[in-house]
Amino acid sequence: MMKNLPMLVAVAFLAAACSTVPAPVRQDLMTAPSPISFDGNAAGQATDEVFVLVPDADPNKAGFAMRTGESLRLVLPVAFKRNTSVAVVPDMDTNLVLTKGWAQGSVRLAEQYRVGFDESKNAMVVTALKDISNEGTNAPGIKVIHLRGRTFNNPIPGDYPVTVTHASADGKALTVWQGGLKVLDGTPAARLAPTNFHLSPGTNADYQMAAVAQPTPHLLGVLLWGAQGAVLNGVGIAPRDLTRFPRYTGGLLVQDTNQDKRLDPATDKVVGGIIGAAPEGAVGQAATSPMGADGRPVLSGDVLRNDGFPAAAGGGKPNPGLLAIQFKAGDKPGVYRPTVELIGGNSVQFTIRAK
Repeated sequence: MMKNLPMLVAVAFLAAACSTVPAPVRQDLMTAPSPISFDGNAAGQATDEVFVLVPDADPNKAGFAMRTGESLRLVLPVAFKRNTSVAVVPDMDTNLVLTKGWAQGSVRLAEQYRVGFDESKNAMVVTALKDISNEGTNAPGIKVIHLRGRTFNNPIPGDYPVTVTHASADGKALTVWQGGLKVLDGTPAARLAPTNFHLSPGTNADYQMAAVAQPTPHLLGVLLWGAQGAVLNGVGIAPRDLTRFPRYTGGLLVQDTNQDKRLDPATDKVVGGIIGAAPEGAVGQAATSPMGADGRPVLSGDVLRNDGFPAAAGGGKPNPGLLAIQFKAGDKPGVYRPTVELIGGNSVQFTIRAK
């Protein structure tokens, strides 16, 4: 018995060590169509989806950081086929990009992480080349994975499971997100998505601070699409008409169908509206179209993409379907949440804090 004692002690030690390895944290994974395309979740189209790891988009709330050698592994069902005509480029964000939780708010790839594809698992893999903090230029940290670049093709309509794993440099799972991707049979009748293409790269129009009774420092922005993914140009914001459209308490989205640069809900086409939400008793809050040098509203399709974006990607040129919105806070401090909606489509809510 004494001769076997060292072996028994060693076995007991190993068992105790194994029992102390913490189980990975389990979290729900939210998914949504990309904010830059119309059909990224439609059957037979290129996969263009976002995977939300930190659901709180408030930039004052921290995302997460990665240490050197850690990885994020996005595993797709085999029904999502790799488009082999598109190469996975390790040192460019053409296939996949990590973001801070808002449109065009990327976490810089260069010298921070690389992108790869694990064919055996049908998985996209992000590996940290150095510590990626959630402070400084990376603040508030990683919140979203955006899969793009025609890297995969969507399968037939249905609900598909998807998993993201954050692992340590030695391969131990730290956090596992599980959720689903819904692939639609066709494209929606209308769609909008928040955008910051009209602002300098990295700027976020959501969660702005404004002085009471003053406009926000930055214009809000949305991209608009109609049937079959056609961009909606010529749209601006007209005053509300509660008799015809009682839902839209903050104004109407009107398409200038007669192209006279005057937005008249009686003769032009109402394509949506704005639903207001403000501190109790607040008055004076308003959402309007910005005015051009000619004194007329700047409509969607006439708004310039910021020249900080590459010229080859449309920087400095009119951005099709981009509607800019000037929001003015009311006379009370607090949180204002205008919701922009397309009739027959979806909606997006912005958060503005006034003080």
